Amino acid sequence: MSRFFIKVFVPGPFFEPLTYSSDKPIEAGLRVKAPLGSREIIGISAGEAIEPQDLSTIKSILEVLDDAPVINPSHHALIRFASDYYLAPPGDLLLSSLPTSIRKGKPLPPAKTEQGQSQPPNYPLTDEQQNAIDCVNQASDDFQCFLLQGVTGSGKTQVFSELIRKTLERGKQVLLLVPEIGLTGQMVTRIQQQLTGTLAVSHSGLADGARAKAFIAASQGKADVLIGTRSALLTPMPNLGLILVDEEHDGAYKNQEGCRYSARDLAIVRAQQMTIPVVLSSATPSLESWHQAELGKYIRLRLSSRPGQQPSPTIRLIDARHDKPKDGLSDASRRAIRDAIDHQQQALVFLNRRGYSPVLMCTDCGWIPGCRHCDAKPTLHRHPNVLWCHHCDHRQQSITVCPECSGLNLLAVGLGTERLEEALATTFPETPIIRVDRDTTARRRAFEQLIQPVIDGDPCILVGTQMLAKGHDFKNLSTVIVIDADQGLSGADFRSVEHFSQLLTQVSGRAGRHGARGQVLIQTHRPDSEWFDRILKQNYDELAAAIMAERQQFQWPPDTYLALISARASTAEAVFTALGDVAHAIRALNSPVRLLGPAPAPMERRNRQYHGQLLILGKRPLLQWVLKETGPWAYKKRGKVMFQLDVDPWDLW
Repeated sequence: MSRFFIKVFVPGPFFEPLTYSSDKPIEAGLRVKAPLGSREIIGISAGEAIEPQDLSTIKSILEVLDDAPVINPSHHALIRFASDYYLAPPGDLLLSSLPTSIRKGKPLPPAKTEQGQSQPPNYPLTDEQQNAIDCVNQASDDFQCFLLQGVTGSGKTQVFSELIRKTLERGKQVLLLVPEIGLTGQMVTRIQQQLTGTLAVSHSGLADGARAKAFIAASQGKADVLIGTRSALLTPMPNLGLILVDEEHDGAYKNQEGCRYSARDLAIVRAQQMTIPVVLSSATPSLESWHQAELGKYIRLRLSSRPGQQPSPTIRLIDARHDKPKDGLSDASRRAIRDAIDHQQQALVFLNRRGYSPVLMCTDCGWIPGCRHCDAKPTLHRHPNVLWCHHCDHRQQSITVCPECSGLNLLAVGLGTERLEEALATTFPETPIIRVDRDTTARRRAFEQLIQPVIDGDPCILVGTQMLAKGHDFKNLSTVIVIDADQGLSGADFRSVEHFSQLLTQVSGRAGRHGARGQVLIQTHRPDSEWFDRILKQNYDELAAAIMAERQQFQWPPDTYLALISARASTAEAVFTALGDVAHAIRALNSPVRLLGPAPAPMERRNRQYHGQLLILGKRPLLQWVLKETGPWAYKKRGKVMFQLDVDPWDLW
């Protein structure tokens, strides 16, 4: 009997496929069941291998699970690139790109799609919208990265709809990425209205069966459009003709578990590999994308105004040193909310901090409870009544007696969305208050149910975190109040100002997108900050140029490239000894990269372990060479110290 040797990608710390034997040839891209140590695992075949010299260790494939490949060659090429760039095992990446049931070897489900409604657009295209569509269409058979930079409410989704229509007319598929689950509902509704074709939806909020059916629909070419979050990028699409990335600046595109890939960056790589256009869209582009457009490497397409001559909202600062907030709201903010409600409109009160209060303090002795597992103070929650650490998820019953002095005078200091909701309900008892944060949207479909009255236009007050700051089109929302705006200017991360400016611009853009002109009130104790002055001008290019000049002065990305090596262990000594050894190995290479550290992480003790960091800055090829010379990093362990590599980190936590 003939014996064939098959390469198989398997989960684990393997940077090359393992070789197995089979009594028949096995096509690349099929799922197989094979032994690995004492276990049976599901792997992905990678085609035939040459006969190994030592046959004694070669095990046989137990079963072939598919009749046709679940992974195509172009998808495999993308995984190969991601594995090489982020120094992650390709088997892990391949298997993690599959829905859970498919990854576990269950039979492939039938494809499921939704039909478009083929409705005409609600309004004619502006000249700028038409120009953007024409430019992308002219590059339909070639790779080009476009940056669709438009003010909030300028009709970027309408441009998407037209680009999708024209791509489908050429018989091609479209992949549309959104950063968060909460944005998929409205995006699907708006795209589906004008779509002539079929679409599928993929994100982690769906049941695994639904995700698997969407995966099959896209990978078999039965879905014309796939709309999804970060993981949808790793879905095979045999006839892909266009990739759209909405809110490209958003940090949710950066995976923070396992292989720390950027879906936005890999979307550009995928488009380049398939010689198709990719469109990155944002009112507040990441500094990386903005800089590439300034250099002419990306083609910038501008949408400088809202359709129908709808004006941008007015933005003004409320000096909290004089108009002192009570229960989080200044008198000016209360009047603005009252005015919106009296005119049957909606108001959004934005506070990027969930829970009831960030600090519980004994006013007799000054004692403040700490998390027993972290260098953090737990947040007080009322429903349920617990002290909850948002870093390690440890919860304990709220305290009524001070353990230091036995005092009973415990004071909740500061404001979270839960407390703000309570205060608003007291001030506006006749008005529905809708709170949107991680606590109220934990259940499946909770987000869609919560915001349905807002979409319907019912007068109400929205209270929420950054979940409400981007992408949403609430037609009756006229007023935005930003509580405690100063917290964004005091972060330790070098990207703090950039992220704060983007968040503030995005949340401001929710106001007045339809009807009367919107207004935005920003409560601050630092109204003289130069960054507020730039934000009030509503000129993002000027703001980005100022941030870029500061980055270039100190040689931070995107002026250079960055990798973050983090380590954790049960003792600080073990962490810094291990990171010191890594730093010594890098310095021994005599390369011109710049090392910062080892140093404690911004929160050194987290979830019962000590965390340290080593930053490496340099040109991209040089950085890659250094990491490969000192790696491999996946699953790397030194004694009891665990390492994590993050290439192009989004933040330094």
